[in-house]
Amino acid sequence: MAGGLALKKGDQLSFRIDLSPDVPPGQPFRVEVSYRNSAGDLMDVSERVEIKLNKNPAGARLGGTLSRATVKGVVTFNDLVIDKVGEGYTLNVHGPKAPDVTSAAFAAAFSVVEPPQTAPPPPPNVPPTSAQPISPNVPLFASLVPGHVDYYVFHAQVGDILSVSSFANRLDINNWDTSVRLRLFAPDGTTEIARSGATNPDAKGVDNGFSMVRLPVEGDYFLACDLDQQGFLSGAYGVLMRLLPNPGAIVQTENEPAGSTGQNDSQATAQPLLPGLLYGHFDTPANNATASDFYKIALARPSRVRIDLTAARNGAAYGDVTWDPRLELQDASGAVLWSNDNTYGLDPAIDYIVTGPGTYYVRVTRADSPSNTGASPYFLSYLPIPYFPVAQGGGASAATATPIRYGAEVSGSSAVAGDQYFAFGGTAGDVVALAVEDRTQLQGATLLMTPSSGADAVLLGTDGVTALAAGSAFGTAAESKFNVRQTILQATGTYFVRVRSATSGRFGLRLERLAATEREAEPNDSAAQANAIAPSGWISGAIGAAGDRDHFRIHAEAGQLMTVSLLAAPGAASGTSLSDWGSALMPKLEVRGAQGEVLSWSAADRRGGFNFAESAQHPLLPLLDRSPMIQTSFRAAAAGDYEIVVSDADGQGGPTYFYALNVSGNQ
Repeated sequence: MAGGLALKKGDQLSFRIDLSPDVPPGQPFRVEVSYRNSAGDLMDVSERVEIKLNKNPAGARLGGTLSRATVKGVVTFNDLVIDKVGEGYTLNVHGPKAPDVTSAAFAAAFSVVEPPQTAPPPPPNVPPTSAQPISPNVPLFASLVPGHVDYYVFHAQVGDILSVSSFANRLDINNWDTSVRLRLFAPDGTTEIARSGATNPDAKGVDNGFSMVRLPVEGDYFLACDLDQQGFLSGAYGVLMRLLPNPGAIVQTENEPAGSTGQNDSQATAQPLLPGLLYGHFDTPANNATASDFYKIALARPSRVRIDLTAARNGAAYGDVTWDPRLELQDASGAVLWSNDNTYGLDPAIDYIVTGPGTYYVRVTRADSPSNTGASPYFLSYLPIPYFPVAQGGGASAATATPIRYGAEVSGSSAVAGDQYFAFGGTAGDVVALAVEDRTQLQGATLLMTPSSGADAVLLGTDGVTALAAGSAFGTAAESKFNVRQTILQATGTYFVRVRSATSGRFGLRLERLAATEREAEPNDSAAQANAIAPSGWISGAIGAAGDRDHFRIHAEAGQLMTVSLLAAPGAASGTSLSDWGSALMPKLEVRGAQGEVLSWSAADRRGGFNFAESAQHPLLPLLDRSPMIQTSFRAAAAGDYEIVVSDADGQGGPTYFYALNVSGNQ
């Protein structure tokens, strides 16, 4: 919000309170208070303002910072928390230069159910007038019928960062054979800022959303929900909207204005990129030539360079086609060290270890397709991680294996052809990834390490001989990718990494524990034997024999949106090789109520992935795109315990039919 008018003698001041109609209980919410004159203009007043919760029947209390100073007439209370669910709450604002004021009534709720919207959609280029309010962090549930558009409205400040998740296939898989299409409109009600939908009519089972959309002005924005493919089936759905307050100067901005080219299109004109977040805009020239945005990074010490680009995950910008980007990391000579097109769906990422200090260059460009003509805003997230390897060789056998641990970098070498062994302690339920740092990942490495290249690294069991059932991912000649071997450990003990090479050379290793999970306790073959899932939300197990069914129990509050995610193998539409944990399980997930009734479900089977439900927006695990294989979501009708059942969709089982399960609320 811009600064207010200067205060003049005789001005009559009042407070204006801006807050959402609903706030999430027990979670921070934002309230903005501003000084106004009798005409409603913002006034530049610098004073300390206090806020409190008025008396209420629920006996709720307000936490957070309750006294703040205004800046140019505005103060934002961004860490307020109400501890109890309830309706009719009001806030009181007190300050020295205006009378106390009471806010409009609001509710603290885990979710909101909207009545059916019967008003016809507005004609083209006419702002919606019947939009329902939607509040940050409070899921909203409704139903969609073919040909109808549901509109929602929310207030935001310039520079706020919006994310939206839809729940349709995950919530009501029985009725959906398409998805919710999301469109974001500017405060004028007609300018389309972003549009997220399926890439084609056959992209079933994928719920759409916006990952990071920067809002250009202050005002009331409109979110439109309708069927992604008209003529297909639809049903119940949910929408979860989040607003990150304007980070201000923390976010860097590309120097080249949107709509232009030629200012940072080469190494010579590259813009400095600092650790953190940068907001830029890519424009394809009118002649459809390949363009570039260049950024330079200065590295004073060896570092692991992590750069993620977010653009396609926001769908199409401003009515354009979806832009498909590519990222490159270059040295000062222009040599390409890393080139990636698709990591998070169509969005690329860089994950490369630079061992030589100096200046390096990041090139943002488009994927090589003449039809990829879109222009798009984008975010670059840059994180350099200091690289401190332990230079050591492996033992010649499992009996003499060199100890390694989670999170530590190993810089190894093979003086001659042969095997090297490393040992680590693992706990049952650890979700483990071995980063294989060959010449495509590590500057100065000389080995190429893939299953067919003559050198490779594999995870071995506690006997030091048997290769674990594990998924793998590695780059190709055309595209750099994270090189990993990953699995879910089924027992506690000492495990091994074997590096085998047909030639001498240098390499690196890093072992990551991406999640630590509780373990299932058999027997858990019925609702009465269900294992309680710990507050962490993580548990793991295996469908140990044909016909086995594992039962778990979770608690949910009334109205809470709960999502169950399962790791096993790559998913149907959004799944990548980085989502492969080596499991043979083709899972079926069911959520059941107190009477055993099925509330939601999702499944895969060996005949095809036509019952998958996934989200294309948010990976479950850090370090690139570790997306779940399947997900299912439900809204808890009442506070209580709910049952989760995991089985193999085709009734099969065995020791390699393992999985990890995560349950989260309002996410």
